[in-house]
Amino acid sequence: MNDTTTITPRNIQFGFDKALPLNWHSGDPATSRFYDALSLLFPSGERMFINSVRLFADRITDPQLKADIRAFTAQEAIHSREHAHYNALLTAQGIDVEGFGRLADRVVKFAERWTPNKMQLAITCAFEHYTALFAESILGDPRVMEGAHPFYRDLWRWHAMEEEEHKAVAFDVYRTVAPGITGYLIRVYAMSIATFDFVITVPLIQFWLMAKAGEATNLRSWARAYKHMWITPGVWRHVVFGIFDYMRPGFHPSDRAVKPEVLAWRAQYIATQKREATTGPSLFGEA
Repeated sequence: MNDTTTITPRNIQFGFDKALPLNWHSGDPATSRFYDALSLLFPSGERMFINSVRLFADRITDPQLKADIRAFTAQEAIHSREHAHYNALLTAQGIDVEGFGRLADRVVKFAERWTPNKMQLAITCAFEHYTALFAESILGDPRVMEGAHPFYRDLWRWHAMEEEEHKAVAFDVYRTVAPGITGYLIRVYAMSIATFDFVITVPLIQFWLMAKAGEATNLRSWARAYKHMWITPGVWRHVVFGIFDYMRPGFHPSDRAVKPEVLAWRAQYIATQKREATTGPSLFGEA
């Protein structure tokens, strides 16, 4: 990696509980379903990211990058586990998503079988850039999680913090095994595929979740979610504009470092603390 960020796996268990509010973000269904839609993609997606990096782990000789791969793998495995619990809670709260999880697993297995290894890694790099952009927004703009239930606010900040830490690992592996103009063209092509997939899939899942919750025609909620995503704080807007940076031939993920003051609360994080669903102190204070 090009910076001095330490990748620290934090084996935290959030203790999801059915008593948590379904509309956890500002009491708004559509905004909550937006983040829930992202969560549905994580368990199978994180496993794919791990697998794609492992395909080339034996070709890495740099000791620091080898250590970063191990830490990246540990972080992503924990993310996958916790988001699987998150998604199971949706089912327990009346929005049955078990079928989606099985479908996502089948899609990933199909892609892994038929997609060349370097393209799998390039697609991982593209999606890791997306998650890093979401992390920038969540960590850098307090309005993003303003009004969110403390439990979910902590979970998304934890996930964002670790995405920020390991955002360059897959990219550095890819740059090692696919250097030069050919490697550049493949990663740009992969980003095009990932973008087409992501900007269509997430809104469709969000709408599907709203329909399953009986809120598909809640126009007031859709308007609030639109404002959150595109205007203020504009999470999707930040992400979409961040894609262009990735297309630069000389781009590196560490070029987009989160400012140190934004991450000052990292020192408050208790790595081994286990969370109860609705009790106990916030991991990140009240900010």
